Amino acid sequence: MKKLSSVLRSLWRPLTRPARRRSSTGVRRYAALVAMVVACASTSSAFAASGDTDVLPAWSKGYLYIHHISTGRGNSTYFVFPDGTTMLIDAGEADPKFIESVRPLKPFPPRPDGAHSAAYWIADYIRQFAPAGRPVKLDYALITHFHTDHIGTITPDKPMSQTGAYRLAGITELADLIPISTLIDRAAPSYDYPVDLHKCAQIAKGSDGLSLSNYLSFAEYRMKHSQAVVGLKPGALDQIKLEQANAFPSFHIRNIASNGVIWTGAGDETQHYIPQGAITDCNFDENPLSNVLTLAYGRFKYYSGGDIPGVPSYNQPWWRDIETPVSAVVGPVDVMLLDHHGNRDSTNENILRNLQPRVIVQENWLSPQPGEEVVNRMASKGLYPGPRDVFSTGMSPESRDVIGPIMDTIYKSYGGNVVIRVAPGGDEYEVYVLNDTDKRREIVKRFGPYPSK
Repeated sequence: MKKLSSVLRSLWRPLTRPARRRSSTGVRRYAALVAMVVACASTSSAFAASGDTDVLPAWSKGYLYIHHISTGRGNSTYFVFPDGTTMLIDAGEADPKFIESVRPLKPFPPRPDGAHSAAYWIADYIRQFAPAGRPVKLDYALITHFHTDHIGTITPDKPMSQTGAYRLAGITELADLIPISTLIDRAAPSYDYPVDLHKCAQIAKGSDGLSLSNYLSFAEYRMKHSQAVVGLKPGALDQIKLEQANAFPSFHIRNIASNGVIWTGAGDETQHYIPQGAITDCNFDENPLSNVLTLAYGRFKYYSGGDIPGVPSYNQPWWRDIETPVSAVVGPVDVMLLDHHGNRDSTNENILRNLQPRVIVQENWLSPQPGEEVVNRMASKGLYPGPRDVFSTGMSPESRDVIGPIMDTIYKSYGGNVVIRVAPGGDEYEVYVLNDTDKRREIVKRFGPYPSK
């Protein structure tokens, strides 16, 4: 702010000269410069707490931070709650062979680089932005579902954990780097829904089978050694909670859905939306079974739905539209994490009408993300009124070329770590985009503050 004051003084001096020494053109020019500097003042002051104008302000008590981490290889979202409790949703690293199989579609380049694994960079990110003055750990790690871009890809060459019980990639590697107090997924502790997942892991071919089998070994090791592993309970309001819950009574996380079981919106009641017995063998898709939750802090509300679909194809059952019943009980939110990376089977009209997000974050890693029809729906003022800002963790150039100028009407950023910083009490929030190409992760763009709904 001292630098800003000196700039203002230097601009003001010519305006205070006697009239005979200044022209009207000069006055207008200097006045315009002053106005420009004043307009920048609020942005500059937003960074003052960090002591460095391009570094994200450090977390302090009362703030809620939601970090959408850009690795170019899958989903990972890191939360620091108002009391310092921490949570991670997913630690993905997509199968490189899958990426090769879908060419000419292209993945987004690994971020910050491909010299290290996604889990290595996720752990590095967490260490940088973890609450100061306390051990670096994760109080909760939530896995939305068992696809490799959410849990990590295991191949025979992956190193073994020091435990000797499982190999390291994605969430298993991260757990060896950052301690996890409670692991939450959709199927613990029995792993037999909708069918026996141990059997499915043996039947599945290639890295899919190895990755699921390895995750099950990881969960089994944790349970044998008294490390918490639990299944998400749809409808629950207190399964994921603050250590200092009494200090922040307006903060809570509501479990919305898991395994196709959806909260009804009344108490903790649920319904089996996917009919029991509808899935009878291992040839099923994980996506509709994803864990879904909302986070509320005062007036602020955030939605995360994993990879739930909302647009079944002609040969798929009706219940693959998970978004419609989920969105009916979620209602309006401030920030929405885009379902299924923005793939064309997601983000239907009903979820946009019901959630009406002011900010949408897209964690994507492949060029067909988002689908063109998804972009058109997000941009449609016919579905819900008002502005909406979309932030992508990484957009392939060919996606923008194919979809065209409509993207620029709603997208504010096409790459980087996307951070939601919610003010104490939850009345307003900001969006920061951080450079994802180096370890410093300096601020590239800042938006807001936005008033919470």
